[in-house]
Amino acid sequence: MMIRNTAAAAAAFLTLAIAGQAAAQQMVTAKLEQPVAERTKLVAGGAVFWCEGAECVASATNSRTFITATCKDLAGKFGPIAAFADSRKSFDAERLSACNEAALPKTQVANR
Repeated sequence: MMIRNTAAAAAAFLTLAIAGQAAAQQMVTAKLEQPVAERTKLVAGGAVFWCEGAECVASATNSRTFITATCKDLAGKFGPIAAFADSRKSFDAERLSACNEAALPKTQVANR
């Protein structure tokens, strides 16, 4: 009886742990103003972004994936970002503007 209860408790714990992990990993999407020529990988914000066409997608692995610094990494590599969002929220115009500063030539940023 005790072994069966222990096994049931372990199974329940494992199910909750897996479900919690799956819920924690949400998709982050960046829409590019200019499409990439070929499928490209970029590691930013602790996640692997796969960019194809005008979209970059990553599974958010931690809280650093959906932040301005990650968006700036993408903009610095691929040019201006038209939209940056996860499954629950998206960047507003002000945050996108801050993100896209990384896509500007350094002289333009210094003159701002």
